[in-house]
Amino acid sequence: MSINADLDGGSSSTPDNRTGADASVESPTTLPNGTGDGKDGSLTAARLLEMTARDTDRWRSEAKTESEAIVANAREESAEMVRAAREEAERLVTSAREEAAQTTNDARVEAHRVREETTALRKQHDEDVAQLERVATENREQLRQHLTEMLARVDATTPPDSSHH
Repeated sequence: MSINADLDGGSSSTPDNRTGADASVESPTTLPNGTGDGKDGSLTAARLLEMTARDTDRWRSEAKTESEAIVANAREESAEMVRAAREEAERLVTSAREEAAQTTNDARVEAHRVREETTALRKQHDEDVAQLERVATENREQLRQHLTEMLARVDATTPPDSSHH
């Protein structure tokens, strides 16, 4: 698209195919010797410079507006990404805390279970030791009684003075 076509929408044209604001600018008058009229040429150049300046200002304004919109969108996206990252970090921290609490609780439950099991085993062993001590005492008494009975039988079967012969 040309600068001139962009100026007024670019749709109106003149018989010599000039469009837009360009159509109102007369072509420089050519003198019979082939030189252009300096005044008309200066006016045309001034108008072209004016149109170029207007177009340049408009394009600069459009570019500034567009760049501001891009920066605003980038800031919004950045803020959204930061917010999402913070939420994810908070979610991960919360999840880690919950998992740590669950692990700690599981460890406490296991420690309590092991303590109970150890206490029950110790009690059972103490009872077993006590039972074995009772059995040992009973066996000792039975052996003593049996030995006493055997000695009494031996004494009863032996003649009283037969050992002095």
